[in-house]
Amino acid sequence: MFESLRGLVNRALPSRLTITQSLTGMIAPPVCCLCLAPGQRGVGWGLDLCIYCQAACPPALDLCPRCAQPLLGQPDAGPGCAHCRCRAAACDSVHCLFLYQAPVDSMITQLKFGHELMYARVLGTLLAQSVRNARARSGVTLPDCIVPVPLHRKRLLERGFNQSAELARHAAPRLGIKVETQLLRRPRETSAQSGLDAAARARNLDQAFAVNPGRRVARHVALLDDVLTTGSTAEAAARVLKAAGCQRVDLWVCARVLKHGPDQAL
Repeated sequence: MFESLRGLVNRALPSRLTITQSLTGMIAPPVCCLCLAPGQRGVGWGLDLCIYCQAACPPALDLCPRCAQPLLGQPDAGPGCAHCRCRAAACDSVHCLFLYQAPVDSMITQLKFGHELMYARVLGTLLAQSVRNARARSGVTLPDCIVPVPLHRKRLLERGFNQSAELARHAAPRLGIKVETQLLRRPRETSAQSGLDAAARARNLDQAFAVNPGRRVARHVALLDDVLTTGSTAEAAARVLKAAGCQRVDLWVCARVLKHGPDQAL
């Protein structure tokens, strides 16, 4: 009973919190989704992650602001890594919450393939906090909207939901910006990206995205995805947005897969 009540709290948006859900929060307080210890009451209106498990999530520190690859050991010759300083990219910046390592990898896997939507609320809330703190330090304004990376219709039907849209659904209201789930579409079905190298990923995504007819593209957009590996997906989507008139595309991701070698950069 309490588990089902807690699930209602996890799926609801804070702006639509009802009296019933408020009572649910008192009857079934947040419980850590990883270790089942008490969750955090002071984060928004409850977070199903304890402070110890949150501390165990590997933070994304000392990463290139354009491709989110590690900067450690590289000479300080300007903003970004050496690879990004000599190339043009469609994504103007990357904000990464965690590294794709335990226990974050398990949380994302359970969200995508186990239909555990509580992880979307946990990660979406933490991503919003991280973005807000980063913007406060840098003084950069928030984007006009969040655009979740879309799934092809066939994969959406198979999975039943878009994990990026679920993450955006919880991050957006905590940042006070809107979500545009109908702006970008994926008209062409592509092969699974896993197992492909960077060049194959880029070829696989050729003409995979399109802006829906009649939709106005904002000047500043945050493209949101769950995991960043080579960046081919984000680059393909960002190019389409910029071709439609968008002037700045920031990529927000919950986790970064660390790879080595120039072919794995964004």
